Formats: sequence, structure tokens, C-alpha cells
Amino acid sequence: MDTITVKEKVKEARLAKGLSQEALAEMSNISLRTIQRIEKGSVTPRLFTLQTLAKKLDIDISNLTIRKPNIQNLTNEISILKKMNLSILATLIIPLGNIIIPLMIWKLNGTLKDLKHLGGKIISFQIIWTVATVSSFLLVVFLNNLITGNAGNGLYIALIVYLFCLAINVFIIAKNTIQLNNKNILTMSFIPNFL
Repeated sequence: MDTITVKEKVKEARLAKGLSQEALAEMSNISLRTIQRIEKGSVTPRLFTLQTLAKKLDIDISNLTIRKPNIQNLTNEISILKKMNLSILATLIIPLGNIIIPLMIWKLNGTLKDLKHLGGKIISFQIIWTVATVSSFLLVVFLNNLITGNAGNGLYIALIVYLFCLAINVFIIAKNTIQLNNKNILTMSFIPNFL
């Protein structure tokens, strides 16, 4: 199975469609209480319920069904995710290396099955981080030019903003590495998976 649980899969799919629990209950004809209990993980839904939810959320039923992961395979996949995660540090040397190198590792390792969604989330976070960092950098230069009339002075402030963003990214890389070393699942539920 994907290492996220059924409750997380249902919630993630519901949120991706922009639905509240109430809206999903109404459109699927499943009680609100049942959906709440599924998303809390306090109940194992029946196959019929999963089929109905999959249909209403426009996802394949296999995305919601559980299968036991192969422990050896999981260990190999965690190893690949660690490589992907640490390769993000390439951004210190290569522009966009934080996206290109992990993406190459992700694509070249077709063995990712159970944890493929986490690889996608690692790369998706780097895309978001890169866009936010470049936008912040340009915004600081623009605002400084607008306020002082001299864009050159804003480069120093923008450099500080960039270094701050870089420190945040290194912190997240370290946190992810620690979680992967402890065989914990990455808690990146707030990150959409673009891949």
C-alpha cells in the first residue's frame, strides 16, 4: 500500500477536489458521520463504500485499497528517497539542481511503488520553494527600487532573503532525512503532488 493510510488518501482526494466532508457526503450518498470516521481512521470502510468514494472523487479504486507493503521493497524505496532528499543540496552549487537532480533520481528509479507519492511530494516542494525564493528575491529588488530609486542596494537585502530561504530549505532537508532514517513517513501532507 502507499504508506499513507486510507483515511489520508480519502482526505487528500477530497481536498484535491475542493470538497468539504458535507459536500462529499451529499454527492456520494454516504453519511457525513461515516466520512468523518473514515478520515479519522476510526473505521475500516467496506469495499462498496470505497468504490463509491473513488467514483465520486474521480480516482482509481486501487488508490484507496490497502495492500501490505513488501518490507524489503520499502527499505529500498526509503533509501532512494534519502538520495533524492539529500541531492536537493545540489542547489548550493547548481541553479535548479534542487529540482533537476532529484527528478532524475525519481525517474531513473522506476522501483518506487509504495512510496512514489512521497518522491513526487519532495520534488513538488522544491518547485514551490524555488518559485517562492525567486519571487521573494525579485520582489525585494523591485520594492527597494520603487522606494529608493536604486535597485543595486536591494541586492544585498535580496541576498539576505535568499540565504534565509536557503536555510529553511536545508532545515527541511535535514528534517526529512531524520524522518527517513527513523523509517517514519514524511509529514508533507500540506504539499500538493505535481507529478
